Amino acid sequence: MCEAMRITHSRDKSTTNYKLGTALKDVKSFKDLGIIISKDLTWSEHISTMVNKANQVLGLIRRSVGTANTTTFSLLYKTLVRPLLEYAAPVWNPYLVKDIHAIESVQRRASRLALRQKRGDMSYEERCDTLHWLSLSSRRTYSSLVECYKIVFGLSHLDFEEFFQFAKVKSTRANHSYKLYCKLSRINCFKYSFFNNVISYWNNLPSNIVEAGTLELFKCKLKSTRANH
Repeated sequence: MCEAMRITHSRDKSTTNYKLGTALKDVKSFKDLGIIISKDLTWSEHISTMVNKANQVLGLIRRSVGTANTTTFSLLYKTLVRPLLEYAAPVWNPYLVKDIHAIESVQRRASRLALRQKRGDMSYEERCDTLHWLSLSSRRTYSSLVECYKIVFGLSHLDFEEFFQFAKVKSTRANHSYKLYCKLSRINCFKYSFFNNVISYWNNLPSNIVEAGTLELFKCKLKSTRANH
């Protein structure tokens, strides 16, 4: 079924009037390739739907398998739940605190179940250290940096020049020679988009990571660095 959606930040609430034989239904959001896109280009609806589904699967694991074996429960969480929270994450990586907390709350719950703890027994950070889990926020940053590396070094179908440009680095103290220019942005949908948000993280990477030589070596060094923080 065909539908129509008007993408705008304007306060104008008028609807579309497109026809394809018959008038197309006007919608405020739609799903494409597993991602819910809203008319104002925010990601709260997608994140809410994703978190609800992840919590349902987590509950199913708890009821069907139980939490007696930490290793088994952890493996099931990482295999069946966490991928739901990370699918295409560089596209919708949130900047609103409420969305960030909503996503992280799933892993907070999972970590308590995995260690059979009640609220207040251990902090979330301590549970993650015990389970050797990174926060979901850190994992999203990692995946964004991997995508950035692929684009910068021509390993992606995305054209570098269409989305990025190199910064004019004059200082000899610059940590690497692949720094990206951060464009000015007046609206949040671009300011916090992948192509703008990832730049500060990329520019602050040390040269031995950026200039690793291969994608696999870049991933290995990046994981090692993030695991130590």
